[in-house]
Amino acid sequence: MRKYWILFILISFIAMFSCTDDTSAYLSQDKEDVNVDEVPVDTTKKDTLLPEGQLVPGMHLVKLMVQQGDSLVERRFKYFMPVTLSPDKPISLIFEFHGSYEFDGPDEIADPLANISEANFLCQKAIKENIVICYPAGSVEISNEADTSGAVNWAGDGYTKSLPFVDAMVKYFTQDNEPRVDPNRIYSTGQSSGAIFSFTLALHRSDVFAAITPRAGQSASVEPFPSRAVPVRVFAGEIDDIVQHSAVLTNMTKWAREIGGYFESDMQIDTARYEGYADVTIRSWRGGKADYEIYSLAGIGHGINAGKCLDDMWEFMNSHPLNYNPANLFVSTNIKEIDAQCNQTFEISFNYSEGAEISIDAPQSWNPRIEGKKLTLTAPLDYFGNIEREGTITFTVTSNQATANCEIPFYLNAPKTYFEVGDIYYNEKFEPVGVVCWVNNKNIREAKIINLQEVTTQGSYQTINFGDFGTNFITPDYDDGENNTLLHVQQNATLSKPLNNIQSGLIWAAQYEYKGVGGWYLPAFNELQAISGKLTLINEKLQEIGGESVVNTNKLDAYLSSTVTDASGTKCFHMMNFTSNMEVTQVRENTSYYRARAFKKVIIK
Repeated sequence: MRKYWILFILISFIAMFSCTDDTSAYLSQDKEDVNVDEVPVDTTKKDTLLPEGQLVPGMHLVKLMVQQGDSLVERRFKYFMPVTLSPDKPISLIFEFHGSYEFDGPDEIADPLANISEANFLCQKAIKENIVICYPAGSVEISNEADTSGAVNWAGDGYTKSLPFVDAMVKYFTQDNEPRVDPNRIYSTGQSSGAIFSFTLALHRSDVFAAITPRAGQSASVEPFPSRAVPVRVFAGEIDDIVQHSAVLTNMTKWAREIGGYFESDMQIDTARYEGYADVTIRSWRGGKADYEIYSLAGIGHGINAGKCLDDMWEFMNSHPLNYNPANLFVSTNIKEIDAQCNQTFEISFNYSEGAEISIDAPQSWNPRIEGKKLTLTAPLDYFGNIEREGTITFTVTSNQATANCEIPFYLNAPKTYFEVGDIYYNEKFEPVGVVCWVNNKNIREAKIINLQEVTTQGSYQTINFGDFGTNFITPDYDDGENNTLLHVQQNATLSKPLNNIQSGLIWAAQYEYKGVGGWYLPAFNELQAISGKLTLINEKLQEIGGESVVNTNKLDAYLSSTVTDASGTKCFHMMNFTSNMEVTQVRENTSYYRARAFKKVIIK
């Protein structure tokens, strides 16, 4: 094995910091240079033999022969060792994996190490913090055999091709040369393709890499499942059009859940600011098997200014060595509080530190049942009996005389004996199926609910409409939509070709069923008009339980009623426009357009 280094002619200058956008996980990336405590920039290309078994201060090129599959190939990297490096202190090693360098042909293959010098943004941190920086060169990947175009990156063999190269570099720094880096302080970072490769190392080399701080990259894979959960702090541009920010959030949540043992509800949100660069939203899961953090950069695309993130990158690395063993025990639940109705059942999943013992203190009148890592509770049926109506459920874990606990406050609501507009109406399984939109003032135990979903023609003159039930068939009642609907259903049964819920909005309402609850109808005109004054509250509650709002912002949107009158021998359909709070009519055999919601009468017995 031959080892080479670059002998530098030192020329002093002040280098302005720059970061070139990496516009794809497979697109070209320029390296960024900064002035490092007035350290001159390397401008030479001359190779000089390195001393055997010795790391040398400065920036050096190293070539290794690496077994990749059936072939022995030459792989290259540069490393920077500060003159001030102290072998008497722990020496950290940071791998900086570059993004992709595209080429159109073999004569255009770029060298990702060509512009790496002491002016690189990581070197200043290396000088101050006793760090060796390693800059590996990726492999040439041909994407089109016909024209031999491709890229220099880390994507080969599903991002696993360069794993033997990584192993060889780790050995170079931890075994083959002095001073040796601390095996507990080996870290990975990188941009784009290099970020994805950092995630790969967290899966395939979790026993080697203490922590990773990737930039503009993500990984949906959690395979092979790592023997150790590697801490991750990822930096992501919120307007990245290559690595979608939503994908970073989704897949980091997946890592937190499947590798870290967290629940999505364990995520904490904080904010920060990189002056002159970006506002930062920080999402974090901490205290479990590993810390996972997302630094979302507002207004930033795929090219992330690593220098702006550098302090937070190093702080995370430095605080998460391989032998980091937090004293705090961990216990968490997917449900953080319980606001219960009588006889409502809750399933609480919980996770806790491996090897610890867990005990659960739960209200006995709620019939607690434990199976695996799941606690099931059913609120008492009789609110007025000898029961616990409020308190806390406590999960306690113990290990080596240390303890940690997690508390869930619970509260049992008194049975409500009356309705109010905005109440959420539940089925027998306590799933929300509607919102109270009208209450009978003469008997507030009687109400009407509006459904969560609506049907619409998606604009004017569509094929779906009220339905043609015959030229002379009308239901002129302005108040009783339930009876109007029933009369139409009876009329429909007499037709030679009865209408279905696709052909008729009224039949849709009559046949509507949601989570096992039927008995709905198309409201009469006055029933629709009666909810207009409470529509803001009704819409808030609909949105709260995942329903669709009643449209009240478009003067062209009208809602069908079941009120159908005669207008000089032609049918007249009456509709409600909630934007203008006015009645809209169509005089014709059938409607041309509409929106529709279903109502249901409910009563507290």
